[in-house]
Amino acid sequence: MRNSVRLEPRQRIKFNYILVGVYSFALLSGIFAIVMHTLKMEESKASTAMENISSGSYIINMGITPQTIANGLKPYGLIYDMVKNHNVPVKWAISETKSKDGVDFTHNSVSYRGGTFIIQKEFITPSIAARIAFWETQGVTGQYSVSAFAVPVAFTITAMPIVMIDSLSGNQDILKTYYTNAGIPNDAYTIGTPAQLTACFDVWSNPHGDPTWPTHSYLYDFVTVQKSWIWAQCHSVSMMEGCKNPSGPQQLNFLTSNGLKCWGSNKCGPAITETHVKSPASPYSYFYPNDPVMQFMGNAHNASLGGSEQWFQPMSTGQWSGTARRGITTGTGTTPKEGTVLVYGPAFNNPANGWAMYQGGHDLNTGGGSASDRVSAQRAYFNYILQAGNAKKVNVTANMNTYLSTGQSTSALSVTTSGTPPYTYQWSSQNGGSFQDPTAATTMYTAPVVTSDTIHVVRVRVTDQCGRTNFHYLIVYITSSPLPVDLLSFNAQRKNGKVFIDWTSATEINNDYYTIAKSFDGEQFVNIGTVIGQGNSSVSTDYTFTDHYPGNGLVYYRLSQTDYDGSTEMLRTARVAGEKNKTPEITRGPVPNPFKDSFSVEIRSDKDQPANLSIFSTDGKLCVKKSYFLKGGHNRISFVDEQLLEEGIYLWVLKTKDEQYYTGKIIKD
Repeated sequence: MRNSVRLEPRQRIKFNYILVGVYSFALLSGIFAIVMHTLKMEESKASTAMENISSGSYIINMGITPQTIANGLKPYGLIYDMVKNHNVPVKWAISETKSKDGVDFTHNSVSYRGGTFIIQKEFITPSIAARIAFWETQGVTGQYSVSAFAVPVAFTITAMPIVMIDSLSGNQDILKTYYTNAGIPNDAYTIGTPAQLTACFDVWSNPHGDPTWPTHSYLYDFVTVQKSWIWAQCHSVSMMEGCKNPSGPQQLNFLTSNGLKCWGSNKCGPAITETHVKSPASPYSYFYPNDPVMQFMGNAHNASLGGSEQWFQPMSTGQWSGTARRGITTGTGTTPKEGTVLVYGPAFNNPANGWAMYQGGHDLNTGGGSASDRVSAQRAYFNYILQAGNAKKVNVTANMNTYLSTGQSTSALSVTTSGTPPYTYQWSSQNGGSFQDPTAATTMYTAPVVTSDTIHVVRVRVTDQCGRTNFHYLIVYITSSPLPVDLLSFNAQRKNGKVFIDWTSATEINNDYYTIAKSFDGEQFVNIGTVIGQGNSSVSTDYTFTDHYPGNGLVYYRLSQTDYDGSTEMLRTARVAGEKNKTPEITRGPVPNPFKDSFSVEIRSDKDQPANLSIFSTDGKLCVKKSYFLKGGHNRISFVDEQLLEEGIYLWVLKTKDEQYYTGKIIKD
């Protein structure tokens, strides 16, 4: 039978619901629920991907100065160890609004800078804690969090790329030293030549050399067909950009329109007719402080002051490509032809291609500048490698019921959408349980028998034919008593501007009602309605619920169940894709966050219409409400704190005439 919707949810939550809220944002979620009930509004994820991190997580401090091999490079060895050897994900926290060497976030009176790495508490078993302790003896500096906190996460590191270091010039030891400094083993890379590049390689790294079209033409398909990445250093850069097919239009000018000025006269082939001086000119400027590549402290340009090519500049008849990001520029020339020490971006100005990155200098370990400068330059390389690993990883998703009762079984399904088949699969559970077939793509997981509510981590590690590995993890909540509802299905589908939700139960025990919650980030959920349950039933029952104001973006729905005694259990989560080309939509904001006196929100609207921006306090009280008028197209709404709000956490809510709602957390600093 189909059941009707009860509009006013009752909120009765016991401890095991708090267990589900492992991210410890119960207070903020409560505020969201109050405001949602009052305004029928939605939560919207800000342009920064904020994620909630549990108390007891390990924070690696990447902002210590001066930078040393121990505190600046060994963390990359720890990351490699966690991901490759232990299937432990690492969060990379980068503030979207910081300036050079600015703060990513603050926790326990420590301001973290330089692109901070975090290992979540859920994965820190005694063996992982022992590995962290080992890396601390190598110089890694960090601390365990003392409370839950929110951070801006650029991406989660779960895979490392397959790297080839060029041996054609015999200079592979330069790059091997970088890996040794970081404590990354030599099986993390292969030594070879461009002719040996196959579809199984993700990154080709060339510390020095003399590229020509006959020896390096393989790189053209490497970035355009295989979508793999390239890193080059010193005068191999200008020589490579001058490599041109004598019988065709192809040229290896990955980041310029027609090549770079050559490091020496007549050294870069007939396509390159200009040279530049050896030493770069100051001043040096740093850009893109929020990009992954640029996550290092202090200066890196002085490390390039050595070797035959210390900087790069396009031919006078050309320029840098539009997507080439000049991270460190010199005092020579103006955009888009400025001199550059470090530059990166998609090859041939095409975001669909693999990337290329160039760094000046012959050896970033023995070059110019201070030891700290040289560490920063090597960090840029490893940051690029981490980004390449994220881009080239085997895409893996896994689905299963993540709310189980003691001893309960559930099907688990892994989906692989990229890589080179055939694939091998390996399922594992961090804290017990068993798999019907731990090496199959689809299997059955049986939760362990527990005497108290616990949190487990289930993983599936996928390896493709090339040896690429990636893993997907699920945080599983296991209750010590049988679940009151045996759920057969839970689905959500967008249609005609609404989201239709349906689910089917097989049996129900003392089931008072269901609650439907909603989230825009899959972590912070807001209750939007309830549906009366069957109480006790041994036959299947169908239910429906409609979200009339889903918004235009990606949205998550979570189903929970509440007993007659008030206890609540989480059941399933469903994800619904966003609608493309729909307005209004938030394109950026709020920035800055935290703010002192003002912040702005950028929004695109398809027509002229009024809008209201409201600020709520932590107890749900309306503090400020301001009216704006949106014009068709791009708009920037500026909020000025004329009421002099106290420092703390607030909720911002934007409501348009179209009944579209956007909301999120804002911090007054």
